[in-house]
Parts: sequence; C-alpha cells; structure tokens
Amino acid sequence: MGEGTVVGESGLSERTAKAAQRVEELRRRRAELAAGERPSRESVNFARQRAKDALHRAEEAHRASAQRHEELARIHERAANSYQLAAMRGDDRSPSRLQQEADRHWQAAHDSHLRFAEDEAKAEDTKNSSSG
Repeated sequence: MGEGTVVGESGLSERTAKAAQRVEELRRRRAELAAGERPSRESVNFARQRAKDALHRAEEAHRASAQRHEELARIHERAANSYQLAAMRGDDRSPSRLQQEADRHWQAAHDSHLRFAEDEAKAEDTKNSSSG
C-alpha cells in the first residue's frame, strides 16, 4: 500500500499545483477583463480547449467512480453469500445474526449498483451536454 500512497500523494500534489496555477490564470484574466481588455482569438481558443479538457476529466472521473462502485457491489455480494452460507450451515449457532449480516451486505451491494448507474448517467450527461 505504501507505493500506491506515494503515487496518490504525488498525483494530489500535481493536481493541487495545477489548480493553484489555474486560479492564478483566472484571477489575472478577470483583472484584464475588468480593465477593459478584450479577449483575443487565442485566449478564446485556449479557454475552449480548457473547457473541453475539464469536460473530459469529469467524464473520466464519473466512469472511474462508477467502476469502483460496481467492484464494491461485487465484494458485498460475495460477503453476503458467505454469510448466508454460514447461516445455512449453522456455523455460528446464530443463523439470524449471520442472516442480518448477509442482508446488510445485500443492501450495500444494491446501493453500490445504484451509485454505479448514477455515475454512468452523469458521465453520459456530461458527454451529451458538451457544446463543442
């Protein structure tokens, strides 16, 4: 897990730096516009490209989130199956407790499937709302 953490922290640092840079660019551009400067063709094209890039990142983020929800649903389903099997076998002398745990995991799996569908829909909505 250590290696993934380092990569994650590095990615977070990069995104933070890029966000700070973008905030500064926007602050500078707002000041230019407030001073009466008109946008150049180049700045308009640059802004359009930034918007397209942001849209693409949003689509990818929704798709990645959807995939994680689907994976989580499968994990919960396996856990629920294990609890139900243990309850049927009487492994714990408390089949009702095991069944309650199975039900809890079935509900979590269901919720994860719903979140998957929501994220997929958001990714598709983002794609369909593109004005480019």
